[in-house]
Amino acid sequence: MKKIIRFLTFNGVFFIPAIILSIMLWNGYGDSISEGKLKTDDISRLYTFDEGNRVIGITYDHVQTTQATARMYDTKTDQKLRSWTSGSYSFDEMWSTIQGKQLLLASKSPAEDLEIYNYFPDDDRKELVKKRLTIPSFLNSNTYQWNGRMIFSGGSEGTALILGELKDGRFLLHNLNEEDLPARPTRMEPVMNTFNGQTRIPIFEVTLKNDQKAFVSAISDDNDHLSVYVADEEDQFPIVGDAVEKQMRRDIGQEQEMAVDVEREYPKRARLVKTDGELGEVVPTPEPVYQTKVYQLNDEEVLIAGSTEEDDAKGKLTGFIYNPNTGKAASVDPIFNSLSFKYLKDSALSFHKNLESTSLYYAYNNQSTGVYDMDSKEMNEWTAADIVAMENADSSHEKSFDSFKDYVLEGGALVLNWAIWIFIPLLLLAVVFILPPILRVTRRKKLEESETLAAEIVSIQETGSYLNEQPVVRIQLRFLHEGKRMEKTVKTVVSYVQIPRPGQQILIHYHPKKQRVTLLKEGDAIRETKPEMINGAVLRKVESYGMVGRGHVVLLTFEHNRESYTIPAIQASGFEFQEGEKADLMRINGQLKMVTYGDAIMNRSGKDVTVTGTILRARTFPIALHDQTPVLLDLTISSGGKPVQRTVSQFIPSHMTIEPGATIQIQTKQGDLEKELAFANEKQGSATITNVSFIGVVGNLPLATIHADRNGIQYEIKQTIDPITGVMPGDECWIAYNESTHQALIIKYASI
Repeated sequence: MKKIIRFLTFNGVFFIPAIILSIMLWNGYGDSISEGKLKTDDISRLYTFDEGNRVIGITYDHVQTTQATARMYDTKTDQKLRSWTSGSYSFDEMWSTIQGKQLLLASKSPAEDLEIYNYFPDDDRKELVKKRLTIPSFLNSNTYQWNGRMIFSGGSEGTALILGELKDGRFLLHNLNEEDLPARPTRMEPVMNTFNGQTRIPIFEVTLKNDQKAFVSAISDDNDHLSVYVADEEDQFPIVGDAVEKQMRRDIGQEQEMAVDVEREYPKRARLVKTDGELGEVVPTPEPVYQTKVYQLNDEEVLIAGSTEEDDAKGKLTGFIYNPNTGKAASVDPIFNSLSFKYLKDSALSFHKNLESTSLYYAYNNQSTGVYDMDSKEMNEWTAADIVAMENADSSHEKSFDSFKDYVLEGGALVLNWAIWIFIPLLLLAVVFILPPILRVTRRKKLEESETLAAEIVSIQETGSYLNEQPVVRIQLRFLHEGKRMEKTVKTVVSYVQIPRPGQQILIHYHPKKQRVTLLKEGDAIRETKPEMINGAVLRKVESYGMVGRGHVVLLTFEHNRESYTIPAIQASGFEFQEGEKADLMRINGQLKMVTYGDAIMNRSGKDVTVTGTILRARTFPIALHDQTPVLLDLTISSGGKPVQRTVSQFIPSHMTIEPGATIQIQTKQGDLEKELAFANEKQGSATITNVSFIGVVGNLPLATIHADRNGIQYEIKQTIDPITGVMPGDECWIAYNESTHQALIIKYASI
């Protein structure tokens, strides 16, 4: 007891620095209040709705994570109402529309799924859709606007093609696999000029599995049904377009009798579109409009905007809302007072108007947003500076107990030091007498339940904290466990002279039940997962699941010791898996792999080696087989300091995303690898494939003997090939070749 009292008395001196640090902490808190205020450069998007009573500002935080924050303000009182934070896709794409009194914003989630938020005038926000529609590439490439609606093209799990439709404040999913089509749809793309007002109905062209064409309306009828037109085998849209549009107008019940489009020639006036699709007379606006841009607002009205002069440099912006059904045009010039002609060429400029409303809204990125009332002729606008003024006047940017608590909870070097100097006597007591034995027992128990795995360092970020004058860093790790790609973050202390680097491979302990990662330390026991070899398994069944590129997706069922093993594979063109053939299989971390297939391959001499490839490009195909998806990879493989490139196919779990920079393991023979590295220094050129014969399969890749002709000289090629791209007689490939031995190696396939 006396020992503890003396210990505490001695360490009481550490409270003196704590008082000094408390003063510094309060000053730092005051500085953070000032620094935390919003700046105009922080604003990324501006939107107004509810007749201008509500305005929303969107900001993105890319420092810690890709995060979007939406802040809603009351424009009558200049008061902040609410704010919401959510994840955001890295390209910050966003689409907007106003339906009724609701503002709807569409973006991509960090998982690249469609995400729509519905903002209400009563200061509420609801998520309309999430993780139900996967956008295959950029949101801007798969999103379309039509008369106030938003249409999205994408897919879902498996091979389904999906249309998403946002209308009347509701989100509808149209699964094309459920439509009455003669074959499964495999691809969909918009029909040219049907989304720009030249037709009465926006249309998608759908390619079916049997190469037949079908045409599907991009919008639904009052009962939420699409219109489908199945064409004859050789019919194209220019031939059957009139029949398609006529049927769809009848099915959908589109009321708009006339469409509006812009003439292609100077001075680019707006013209009515005749029933045969040709441009008719100039739209009868009260004043001429040149260099025109037409915005579809709703089912009956369009906004015709442009210059008052044929030369836009001499004129000023003007605009009219025109109703083709009534033939009436109303001026909306005040909405263009703060805009310039170049904005009309920017797709970021958007206009919205409900049919029964007199309010015309516009939004232009982070520049400005506004609303024009056509009855009162009143124009109201807000800029990024207005949002900043309303935000920074909020009480959260004033000194208070709550804001001080939030500042402390955010941490940082100063807060950490302050806390340390407050609790240092207690910490020292724990460190000296209690903590070491507890930590030793706890760590030993964790390691006994953990697995030792290899991990790749994705990123390293300093926390701003130090321990024993060495920096504390946050390391993001990527590794595979039982066939699934995992990413975890750990904190650790590193030496300035031995700081790890991104891309470096390290050993870790992974606890599967707690899903926790611990870095390997000196003296830790290493528990490696040994692969289970299944030699001489007999192929009993081959099931077909369609084509990817030139390859054929198959599911192979092997049998060994009365147990069955199923492995997805891609069968190259000209090669067939045969029932009764044997293969060597391997199971590691719960994942089953094919090592070799075919008697000729299984009997090949040479050492089997596993090399690491870095992914340059990846293309995933929309086929799911036992929760695995085929992916085509371009890799760089380095051995002995010599890099070579390879194209290979792999099956990955459907939920995984393969990104450039990631690494995978490739199995090959030592002799094959040495041969590939040796050819990296040989001459290269194009050659014509004359003959292809297959020997068997190594890993996922068929091994072939290929003959190629280059300038009348025959070269022999023995190598594994990618089954998706494939090699066929007549292909022009890029090869590396040896003029003396007439041996060669394919460097790049014909279809790449």
